[in-house]
Amino acid sequence: MLRQGLVLAVVVAFTSAQTFSFGHCPVTHTQDNFDLSRYVGDWYELYKFPASFESGEKCIVANYTLTPDNHIKIKNQGIDPKTRNSSIAFGDAIQTDPNSPAKLKIRFAANTPYGNYWVLKTDYTSYTLIYSCTDIIGISHLEFAWILSRQRSLPQSKIDELFNVFKSFNIDTGHFIPCDQTGC
Repeated sequence: MLRQGLVLAVVVAFTSAQTFSFGHCPVTHTQDNFDLSRYVGDWYELYKFPASFESGEKCIVANYTLTPDNHIKIKNQGIDPKTRNSSIAFGDAIQTDPNSPAKLKIRFAANTPYGNYWVLKTDYTSYTLIYSCTDIIGISHLEFAWILSRQRSLPQSKIDELFNVFKSFNIDTGHFIPCDQTGC
């Protein structure tokens, strides 16, 4: 009984900053004719699903740089609002399927598996919608989602439009939390 209680406590602690839902991952479609060279550059995080690897920071910006070997070098940077200390995470992304160029694989630690980073929609100049979903033994799924922008904010009408894109794929936008891009 103690062992089951400990396992339950660990699962609850791990999942409290994740987005789990029942059933399979929703069916989505990624950006048609995705152009990676137009996608690189700075993107500011405006909304996200809760994630244990991203907690409490503000002013989060991701910089994507295309490397000569067609990998994408990633530098995510944010500020701890309490200490004002900067935190940086470096990652790597790749396009693995030329027939689905907007379905990238991404990782932030060497020798770890790549995870999904799917560009559902972007206009390259103002917004991008990112989604990742992993089925878990056919009964639930773990998902991440982000709305990123080339600016630190977007008009509410544009945010509503972008939420509707997620809703069109049956992705629950109620999981989104706003990211603080003020005082940066």
